[in-house]
Amino acid sequence: MRSGVSFRIANNMPASRSSNFPSVLLSPLLLLSGSVLVAGEAPAIDRLFPPGGQRGTSFEVKLTGKAGDGEVKLHSEADSITWALGEKRDTATVTIAPTARGGVHWLRYSNPSGATELKPFVVGLIPEVTETEPNNKIAEAQQAALPAVTINAAFEKARDVDSFAVQLTKGQTLVAAFLGNDILNSPMDAVLQVSNARGTVLAQNNDDTSLDPRLIFTAPSDGTWYVRAFAFPSAPNSNIAFAGGADYVYRLTLATQPVVEHTTPLVKPPGDGEVTLNVHGWNIAAPTAALPAGSSTMDVGLALPYSVPASDLPVVVESQLPAERTLTVPIVVSGMIAPEGTDTYLINATKSQQLSFSVQARRYGSQLDPVLSIQDKDGKPLTEADDINGENPDAELSFNIPADGQYRIVVSDRYQHVSERFFYVLRCEEAKASFDVELKTTAFTVPADKPLEIPLTIARRNGFAEAIDFKIEGLPEGLTAECPRSEKDGDSSKAVTIKVSGTAKASFSGAIKIIAESVDTKVPKPASLSLADRTIVSQLWLTAVAPEPPAAAADPAAPAVQ
Repeated sequence: MRSGVSFRIANNMPASRSSNFPSVLLSPLLLLSGSVLVAGEAPAIDRLFPPGGQRGTSFEVKLTGKAGDGEVKLHSEADSITWALGEKRDTATVTIAPTARGGVHWLRYSNPSGATELKPFVVGLIPEVTETEPNNKIAEAQQAALPAVTINAAFEKARDVDSFAVQLTKGQTLVAAFLGNDILNSPMDAVLQVSNARGTVLAQNNDDTSLDPRLIFTAPSDGTWYVRAFAFPSAPNSNIAFAGGADYVYRLTLATQPVVEHTTPLVKPPGDGEVTLNVHGWNIAAPTAALPAGSSTMDVGLALPYSVPASDLPVVVESQLPAERTLTVPIVVSGMIAPEGTDTYLINATKSQQLSFSVQARRYGSQLDPVLSIQDKDGKPLTEADDINGENPDAELSFNIPADGQYRIVVSDRYQHVSERFFYVLRCEEAKASFDVELKTTAFTVPADKPLEIPLTIARRNGFAEAIDFKIEGLPEGLTAECPRSEKDGDSSKAVTIKVSGTAKASFSGAIKIIAESVDTKVPKPASLSLADRTIVSQLWLTAVAPEPPAAAADPAAPAVQ
């Protein structure tokens, strides 16, 4: 069964009628002329457990939240993930196509009454199992089969510790990769340890590039080694103890198979052709790999899928630059901090030229906490940027060139650390006035008694000073949108609210888009939302329930239905 197709419920009851009462028990009073049936309950699914699975498999998942009433559809990328809801509606059988892209997929669930926000679900490449309790102690450790396995688990209660046993030979490298707070949004700050049979901790990791840990362990001898996981709350409190709860869900991958940490270049050049990449990580047999034409994910022969995003600017690898390291704007440089702790590039610029620079590292899983500075040709500092904000340690700045000449762009680590894991993308381009329109949610339902309000936030960059108009594409017949203009200054320059009102002539559950357009330059941009893995979503979901037509009056002479 393909997602996006109706999933029939056993009793075939319409979504507009409560599933708790068979139709033969309806009182005639509900059928009187002018009466209105209560709309069904919209799905309110928070997550599935397990929160992912190996592609090409089918398995049962448990639902957290409510499936809602009537037919429930699951919407997935290229219909690659489908489901069949269980009879009790608290479980489902999920099927992942063998051709599904490895990595994070964002699922939406809908019925005629409403839809959920997009929810993460991870498509894996290797065998998967579910945690078996009890496994708190080393003596109870769950056996994990190598060369690679993903364990779906949860710290179900406070002080929960999960232990897993692996067999390694001397010199084998184990990669233990934890996914919980990141992407899955589990409210925890987890810790991974590797110990011997006596419980002596030989390796430990708390935060890697996020609150989720990643641990690399090379076995000093043949034997059984124990991977232990536990967590603290991601929001610190006064209780100093291991935390747990129903929402402390995670995926732990244990592998001696190849795991890619990054590639060179870190981003692929514009275009859809095949790209040859240098591969960096652990247990890597071949130093290069081909990314097929039209693809952005490496997911063949790996324990974990690896995404290689595309660049919209020309890309050059730092090591391929000429000795003087002069850049021609616009350009993207894929680099790695040199042993001396700084990377320096040169550009030739003219007076009053407005340039934009950024260093992106953490967003690609790098250990680098970048500092970006612009200097004159003699090394005199002119401007510097560190963290973009409290949640984003990458760096960006715009710079107005004060005079014709040569300038130095310097990239360094805030703490002067250096290693192969300190890689980055340096982006250099003309600073053009632009705007973006940002949403907070992607699923909307038109209320029966008042207009639907859709708030929009407008981000104006590099002096963008035009008014912006809005429209909605895909709005069903019977509904109208009041779209106020975002003026170039004042409160509306930063935020506006679109109002959708009216009554749909036919019930509608489907995709819409909000399009913004600059009034003077006529540049269109969709309103969008950035998800946890930085996927940009501009396709929104709207539900509008048409009113039930008045039912015919009951025949007084007809016998009542008991």
